[in-house]
Amino acid sequence: MNALVTAAEANTLIDRGCVLHIAGEEHVLRQLHRGNWIGGTTPYILTRDGGVVEREKVFVSELPVNARAITTHFIDIGRLPAISVEAPRNGFSIVIAPGMSEIHSIYSLTAASIPGIRDIPIMGWISGVHVDDRLNISAKVVNGVTGEVADDRIVVMRAALPPSKEASVGIINLVIPGTGDEIVFDAPSFTARDCTINGQRDDFYAYAVHHNLELHHPLVTELNGEHISVALKLIDAETRSVQFYAPVMKGRVYRLATSVPDYRNALVRLAAERKLNPVLSCNCVHNFTYGDLMAPQPYPLPGPAVFGELAHVLMNQTLVCLSIKDK
Repeated sequence: MNALVTAAEANTLIDRGCVLHIAGEEHVLRQLHRGNWIGGTTPYILTRDGGVVEREKVFVSELPVNARAITTHFIDIGRLPAISVEAPRNGFSIVIAPGMSEIHSIYSLTAASIPGIRDIPIMGWISGVHVDDRLNISAKVVNGVTGEVADDRIVVMRAALPPSKEASVGIINLVIPGTGDEIVFDAPSFTARDCTINGQRDDFYAYAVHHNLELHHPLVTELNGEHISVALKLIDAETRSVQFYAPVMKGRVYRLATSVPDYRNALVRLAAERKLNPVLSCNCVHNFTYGDLMAPQPYPLPGPAVFGELAHVLMNQTLVCLSIKDK
């Protein structure tokens, strides 16, 4: 099941003992009963009929796992290695971090160095709020087992799978690096200025202004054979710096991305080619906004539109999905 439902309908599933992933606005999430679920805030939802801004329902994904094999916990900044260390060896972990929080920043900057994080399937997302509320309301995550709502901790749902099953995390990133300038940053950061461009010391703010970079035109690098996108958040004249929605990595070569014409249809074609049928997926709110995903047209991979996608590490403008199959 991957569908928009009312709070009452979600509570029926919770009371039945279903294992659920739930996304929606905070006031609706707070109406839900305690049970085997994990949640985060976003009003931006991709349904099978296209994207919607939904403020009174929640998007529910039912996970095909035994409720007895599930554990759900909050993790604070001091326990980030537990994300992988305490994960089941045959299973998966779903991680949701509250957007614009300190733990969001720390996890994003350090995830790649967490011991064993690439040895197990870990997927998730960054929660957020409606653009009209961003100055007044903080993003939240929810531990459905206890009913606790937090804006300063990560929530993790871990599931152990039987020996006959296995989980995998996949991404679809249609953004690819162009053939232009090679940009290398001095440090991992959500904000950058000093950098090297084509081997010469440079000022990335001046570069962004000179080249008239657009906020939906990301930087791209390659990591373990995958293209990793970093979306621009703000070109800040006051501080003469550029802010990002995910941190740039130290020492890696970034290039400006090539444009993605007709994002929706390209995504639909690739999903069909890969025969994807995930139990859970999420896509970036940048793609939701700039990729024509709000049009009332069929969309094959429903789920929340989010403020950063986690496939072990944080990335932007990427679809991330969790699949479970027979070995």
